[in-house]
Amino acid sequence: MALWTDIIDPADLTAYTRLSLAEYEASRGTLARWLPNRQVADIVVRFMQGSAGLVDVANFRAFDAEPEIGKGQTGKRVTIELPAIGQNIPVSEYNQLRLRSDNANDDAALLAITRTAALVARAVSDSIERMRGIVLQTGKTTLTQNGAIFMDDDFGRAAGHSVTAGTPFSTAGADALGMLTTWNDTYLATNGESPGAILASTRVIRAMGALTQFATQLSNGASRPATVADVQATVQAAGLPPIYAYDRRVSVAGSSTKVLSDDRLFLLPAPVDPNTGADDTQLGATFWGQTLTSMDSDWAIADSEQPGLVVGVYRGEKPPMIAEVISDAVALPVLANADLSFVADVL
Repeated sequence: MALWTDIIDPADLTAYTRLSLAEYEASRGTLARWLPNRQVADIVVRFMQGSAGLVDVANFRAFDAEPEIGKGQTGKRVTIELPAIGQNIPVSEYNQLRLRSDNANDDAALLAITRTAALVARAVSDSIERMRGIVLQTGKTTLTQNGAIFMDDDFGRAAGHSVTAGTPFSTAGADALGMLTTWNDTYLATNGESPGAILASTRVIRAMGALTQFATQLSNGASRPATVADVQATVQAAGLPPIYAYDRRVSVAGSSTKVLSDDRLFLLPAPVDPNTGADDTQLGATFWGQTLTSMDSDWAIADSEQPGLVVGVYRGEKPPMIAEVISDAVALPVLANADLSFVADVL
C-alpha cells in the first residue's frame, strides 16, 4: 500500500483527527481533567516520582547571617518508555465503489475518510482513557496483550490511600460524611493540602442520597431521599470538596467495560484543562510521544506537531485497491505524585 494524498494529506488529516479526539473526550467526560495531556518529542519520559506537596520550612536567621541552604522536594527520578498504540480502519472496496457509482466528488470521498478517522480517534481515546482509569484506581500502569503482561509500573501510592469503607454507603445508617471527613484528613496530613475533588459514579452518589444524613426533612415531619444536587450541597457544606460524577464506559473485545469501578470513590486534586493544564497539577499527566511515522518526510508534518496521534490514508496499488485510515501514537498516563490520589471502596 502507498500513502494516498489525492483527497487529504496526513498533516491535515492529523489535525482533523486530533480535533475530533478532543471533542469526543469533552462530550464523554475524561480523566484527562486530572491526568492532562502533555506532548513530548521523545518515546521516553522522565519525571520526579513521589515528591510530596510539603516543602521544609525555612529557618530563621540572625541579621547579617547567610540563609541556610535548603533541600529540594524529595523523590526519585523515574524513566518510562511510552508504549505504541494505534488502529487501522479500512475504507472498503464496497464503500469506495458506492461513492464512485453515485458519481461522488472528492468532497464525498473526503467525508468517508474523515468519518473513518473519527472512529480511529474514538478507539485511541477510549484505550488511553481506560488506562487512565487503571492508573488512578490501582496506582499502577498495567498493560496486557493477549493475556501477557508487558508493562507493570507501580507509582508508589501509600497503602493508606487505598481503603475500604468500614460500613458500605449502601447500608442504612452509614456515616458517609464522617468517613469522607476522615479520608480528607488523611489526604491533608500526607500532602499538606486538602483534595480539590471527589470523583464518584452515579451509583455511589445515589447510594449517598439514600442515607438518612443526606435526606431532606419535609414540613409534615416526613423526609425524602436527597437528589444528586442535595448530596453535592451537603458534602460541600461539610467543608469537603465538590463531587464530580463519572460513568464512562469503553468497549473491550466487544464488551461494555467501566473505566472506573462504580463502587469506588476517589479524592483527587482540583480538575484542570485536559489539554493545557499539565503544568497546573502535580498528580501526573498523560504523555504523548513522537512516533517514527510522524517524522516521515512523506507525511510532511511540522516538527512542532509531530508529538501526539498522527493519521494518514494508505491505498493498495493493486486490486481490490482498499484504502486504510492508519493511526500511530506512543502514549501513557503516569502518576508523578501518587499520594495526591486516594481511592475508597464504598459499596
